Amino acid sequence: MTASNGLRAQRDGPGRRPAETALSWAAFAAAAGAVFAWAACCVLPMSLALAGLGLGGFSWIAGQRTWITLAALVVIGVGWVLTWRRARMCKVDNACAAPSHLGIGLLSAATLLTLLALAWQPFVEPWALALIRNARG
Repeated sequence: MTASNGLRAQRDGPGRRPAETALSWAAFAAAAGAVFAWAACCVLPMSLALAGLGLGGFSWIAGQRTWITLAALVVIGVGWVLTWRRARMCKVDNACAAPSHLGIGLLSAATLLTLLALAWQPFVEPWALALIRNARG
């Protein structure tokens, strides 16, 4: 093993990559939670009622949608900053592996889901409620 490989193994040790991947998964989960929280207000309960199902617990989640969305934005922001810093550091000294494609893909999906959550009330919800009303007849 050369000195540069030893340095690379030391920097990319066993805890380095899994932590970044875990942060990417956390960002994705938070973003999916934000979309779910926005849908829990009106669209999801009405869709379930149309199907003959109902869950009263959605009202609590819908009430927390602002905090869930803010948490998703923070986790995604931290994920992108760490990914950018790692890419920049690895480009400068070539002593580490670039950010993983899985991590970048998860952060990208989380970003898109969070944008969907932010656009939910002004754009998606009126459209979805109109579809539900038309389906009811």
